[in-house]
This record gives sequence, structure tokens and C-alpha cells, in this order.
Amino acid sequence: MRIEIAPIIEAFDDALALVEDVEQRARLQRILRAAAPAVESAATGIVRAAVAEVNEVSGGTIHAEVVHGADGPELRVEARSPMEPASTAPDFEFDASEIERLTLRLPSELKEIAAIAAEQAGISLNAWLTRVVSQEAGRRRRRAGRDTGHFDHGVGQTLKGWIG
Repeated sequence: MRIEIAPIIEAFDDALALVEDVEQRARLQRILRAAAPAVESAATGIVRAAVAEVNEVSGGTIHAEVVHGADGPELRVEARSPMEPASTAPDFEFDASEIERLTLRLPSELKEIAAIAAEQAGISLNAWLTRVVSQEAGRRRRRAGRDTGHFDHGVGQTLKGWIG
């Protein structure tokens, strides 16, 4: 979807029509047209901020980006499978010497969907679940403004584990 700024610029036409002095109105129109690149930049910045929020909140199920094509800035949006991690890299560094066991109860249909996603990714269900949990925890950590190498979940405690 092309990010169009012409409607923004044209929105001022009714106000410009109120200027009775023809020369003054022409000067204001030239100023407004000269401001078009700055308006386009501002509009693109607003869309980029919205894109970042959509990508963050969607948990990887939507990937949006602003790209610059021959016709100007363009918004591109792609839907992803909710069972497909956004990337293959874990969001945390783990200490492989400390492994915890966790019993996870899932509806059988959800377990089957996760197993298929893990198989498609070429990894074990355990490794896939670890990756998804790591990415979600990292997303929440970044959103809270704590972009450190380890997830601090208490005084002097660090989340540790292994990602396969």
C-alpha cells in the first residue's frame, strides 16, 4: 500500500480558498507544495512507529514494514502462522549447565499443532517450545525497557536454561 501524502496536502485547499488575495494565496500554495517532502517524511515516520507497535504486539503473527519503492514509501504487511517463531535466534543467553524440568499440560490439538510446527522447523518439540518461550519473554522484556542479556525475575536471580 503506497503511503499517499497528496490527500494531506490537498486538505489545505479549502483553507487556502479563504485567502482573498490571489498573490498571497499563490505564495501559500507554493510554500505548501514545497513542504510536501517534509510532510511525506513526517507521515512515513508515523507509519513506521505504528509498524513497530504492530510487529511488537502481534507476537510475530504479523510482519509489517515500510519500504521505499520507485513511487515513494510503501507499507507492506505479511501474516505469519502463529505457530511459526519470528526468528530462529533465541532472545536470551542461557547457561546450559542448569536445566530445569517442566511439566506442561496442553490440549492435545495444540500439542499436535506445535509438534507439526517444530517438525517443519526441523527441531524437536522441546527446542521449538523453548525458542517460542524465549522469544516471547524477550519481547516482553524489550517492551518493559529491560534490554539486558539475562532476564532478571527477582533480586539476584537470572533465568537460565538451554535452547537446542
